[in-house]
Amino acid sequence: MNNIAVLISTFDDSEDLWSTLEQTYLKFWKDLKLPVYLSTNHKKFNGVMFNSLQIGNEISWSDNLIKSLLKINQDYILLTFDDLFLTAKVDNKVIEEMMRYSIDNDFNYLQFYRSISKGKRVSNLFFKKNNKTVYKNSTIWSFWKKEILLNLLIKDESAWEFERKGNYRSFVFDDFYSTRKNIIPFVNGVVKGVWNPLAKNKLQSLGLNVSNVRKSLGKIDTFKYKIRDLQFDLYTYILHKIY
Repeated sequence: MNNIAVLISTFDDSEDLWSTLEQTYLKFWKDLKLPVYLSTNHKKFNGVMFNSLQIGNEISWSDNLIKSLLKINQDYILLTFDDLFLTAKVDNKVIEEMMRYSIDNDFNYLQFYRSISKGKRVSNLFFKKNNKTVYKNSTIWSFWKKEILLNLLIKDESAWEFERKGNYRSFVFDDFYSTRKNIIPFVNGVVKGVWNPLAKNKLQSLGLNVSNVRKSLGKIDTFKYKIRDLQFDLYTYILHKIY
């Protein structure tokens, strides 16, 4: 596993999240043996597991990611975000086996998350995405050949633009896969720059320290996002039962 690194996409204005995020890794993924990098701009996080890359001035999400990838020597990247907080024990053995399998079988991409993309079941564990489908290049818990990810990135795009425009660029590449169930237990803590209070309460109930400098969603918006998440879970459950 020496050729793999974990990259957490972040920037200096999200500094209030880093300590809580690392707490979740120390609590739920302490047997993670891979180097873990934070794509910070100028600030350095003095953590136990996380290493700051300090890539310089903020231009765009994609530019930050390109600069980060070029600083990392490993050829495979598990990409995640600063607001995806672990909530239960991660099965590190399963993750390692899946990454090793994807490398041995020349996958370009493997998403450790049940996909909304159309495709076909190739085993009880894996689902192959169609070449031309929505969210083919989804970044949530995505395991990449670094060269493929670099090929798809354009430096002035936001993360949302990458998932929309980069999705079309990904059509030229085959061998994009997802798992048939969610492998990594997590909660998306921040929505449009503010806390989802349900996620914040969950983290606090797990005994984690959470900074209060960031505002939280109101009750109506919280309810809307909860409904959206339930709809997504139901849709992907049905999709992976059918295909």
